[in-house]
Amino acid sequence: MTAAFAGRLAAVDTSTSLGSIALFERGELVAEDAQRVSNAHGESLMPMVDALFARVGWKPHDVARWAVGIGPGSFTGVRIGVATVKGIALVTGAEVVGVTSLDALEVGVLAGAGPGVVVASLLSAMRGELFVQATCDGARLLDPSNWKIAEAPERLRQLVTPAGGGAPRTLLLVGEGATLLDRASLPQVTVLRVEAPHDAPRASSLGQLALVRPADDAAALEPLYVRPPEITAPRVTPAR
Repeated sequence: MTAAFAGRLAAVDTSTSLGSIALFERGELVAEDAQRVSNAHGESLMPMVDALFARVGWKPHDVARWAVGIGPGSFTGVRIGVATVKGIALVTGAEVVGVTSLDALEVGVLAGAGPGVVVASLLSAMRGELFVQATCDGARLLDPSNWKIAEAPERLRQLVTPAGGGAPRTLLLVGEGATLLDRASLPQVTVLRVEAPHDAPRASSLGQLALVRPADDAAALEPLYVRPPEITAPRVTPAR
């Protein structure tokens, strides 16, 4: 088991419209800031980082480990966050830990879920889709996936239905993606946790996970898109 990281740690998440940064020292949360933006955080991330560091009197070289949200979520937002943290780590020599947005949503929920409860993390994937992950009793039932919103209630029903029959397990949905579902179509025993701080991944949740995980290879760390990035192919002019 990895020993908890005891140095100064900074965590950044830009995988959704809620951009956030959190600072930890000796395993304790020191400060956090978050703001929703209409763009992909390209203009707001560094000013927010600089402002929080100035507030607590830290400089980038004071941080020995950075945590960064690697998605899934906004393709552009995730790229900006990962590229920014990798660049800072390259200059300062700090360690880097990548944390998925769906793991971050589970923080503070799994421990209190109770035995047999299926916890599903849901984020909007746009285009009528969701990013989904499910866990039960410490075991991963569903790795990060993307589903059509219309298909999600039935797929969730299958996750909570025991293979050998019997009453369905309780379903706990966390994340603002759950608000996109038709409540009437969900399994009968369904609990929603979509209020802050369970609405979106937050840097403080990323930081808690990064404190107890080993560092990643910063050079090899890449975003987790789940589905292919939305890249428009160049238009080809038909030959005449």
